[in-house]
Amino acid sequence: MRVEHLINGRPVTGKDYFKTVNPATQEVLAEVAAGGAAEVNAAVAAAKAAFPKWAGMPAPERARLVRRLGDLIAAHVPEIAQLETNDCGQVIAQTGKALIPRAADNFYYFAEMCTRVDGHTYPTPTHLNYTLFHPTGVCA
Repeated sequence: MRVEHLINGRPVTGKDYFKTVNPATQEVLAEVAAGGAAEVNAAVAAAKAAFPKWAGMPAPERARLVRRLGDLIAAHVPEIAQLETNDCGQVIAQTGKALIPRAADNFYYFAEMCTRVDGHTYPTPTHLNYTLFHPTGVCA
């Protein structure tokens, strides 16, 4: 199996590839595109271009999309757990019962955070200090 980059919603062929192997059997699982500066720059440019639309999207819609990612993971826990076990050698009981379900839960948590309006005020005798949140944009 060959795994390509996914940049701007499209597969992008890699210039170089690395093999990922099952540590228990040494079986090659896949050849994965190795990204370099060009691929990183393309991915960052695509993310920056998409950011205004994402930032301008109503919070409930962003939450729906993030929750959908959690739903997709939750619907495929056994398959994803087996892939992760094969790739990293972690026992299936951990990947299937904890790690992959937790990945879905993380998306559910962040979906919920999309719709929360949390902040703090810090009144002082002459001023009102408060927290204000703005989307940051592309970061890593």
